[in-house]
Amino acid sequence: MRSLVTPFVLGTVAVAVLAYSAALALAIAATAGDWGSLHVALGPVTLVAVERSTSETSTTFGSGLALAGLAGGALNAAAAGLLRRRARRRGDGVN
Repeated sequence: MRSLVTPFVLGTVAVAVLAYSAALALAIAATAGDWGSLHVALGPVTLVAVERSTSETSTTFGSGLALAGLAGGALNAAAAGLLRRRARRRGDGVN
């Protein structure tokens, strides 16, 4: 179990940092450019939303970014488990 926790945590952090960085870059581009309102979502889960009015701009980072990080961590842990199981079958001695 411990051998899958480390890849899960590292994958979660890596994907979350990447998702937040991409969302921040998109929000900055939407704010700096002459874009109207921007809403990026996967179904009901919002990733990033930029609302513009005549006097103000509002940026929202949604819960979808954290969910993307968790999904990335789960995929990383699954891949680590698969690689570990394949290495044991071949007898490489990888722990």
